[in-house]
Amino acid sequence: MTTSQSPLRVLKAQADEIARHLRAFERGEKVPVEWAIKIQEAKTKNSIVIGVVMDDKVLKLTLPWSIVQKTPEIALAAYILKQMRGERDAS
Repeated sequence: MTTSQSPLRVLKAQADEIARHLRAFERGEKVPVEWAIKIQEAKTKNSIVIGVVMDDKVLKLTLPWSIVQKTPEIALAAYILKQMRGERDAS
């Protein structure tokens, strides 16, 4: 398990994997069965809810399919990583 203070490379690898599977599914590529079943169920809705369980928190990210479709994998991974690290937008 990881925490928001885990090494960046570990958190980045997890965020990259989540984004990779989402975009692969969206492109019609094969994804692991456990991912494919859940993503296919979510595809019937307007958005997907992704749960990221960490030692110090549980994240519940809701992403509209329109965002998943038009956002590059690297940008999705960066967003997920930012949420995992507990960073906020400076606004």
